[in-house]
Amino acid sequence: GVIYTSSGGRIPSGSETHLDVSCALQDDIVIHPFAFRVHTHKLGKVVSGYKVENQGDSWTLIGKENPQLPQMFYETRNTTLTKGDVFASRCTMYNFEDHAVWVGSTKSDEMCNFYLMYWVEDKKLLSTKYCSTLGPPIYSWDGWLFGGNLKNIPLDSNKL
Repeated sequence: GVIYTSSGGRIPSGSETHLDVSCALQDDIVIHPFAFRVHTHKLGKVVSGYKVENQGDSWTLIGKENPQLPQMFYETRNTTLTKGDVFASRCTMYNFEDHAVWVGSTKSDEMCNFYLMYWVEDKKLLSTKYCSTLGPPIYSWDGWLFGGNLKNIPLDSNKL
């Protein structure tokens, strides 16, 4: 199966901005990730994906890559995800344009996606195929009202 993350949002001029996504898995199955792919347009520098347990007590890197490299699937770290685990991704954007850039579908917009391919022991796949958030300035991993309310965010989540 495949599940992917997608963030909306606005990237201010002259900034490093994180487009964060997180969602708890709802299905009572175990997924075994084996490959990931990242996608942004020109402002993206790093995209990372994590398994998060207990609201941030434990972060396990699934994969991290430079989205400016050729688009392909890369091998994941060895881990599993199950009901209650949070699938989280972060796109780190550097906007040195003289104007803000919005997330959208055109070449002049930005995008933020982390695709995760997985296998299951049973034939049942995740009922959720994607996870999306409004992105900045509304949503962030550590936001408590309109965010993931996650703690202990890895300090290197924005670095390769």
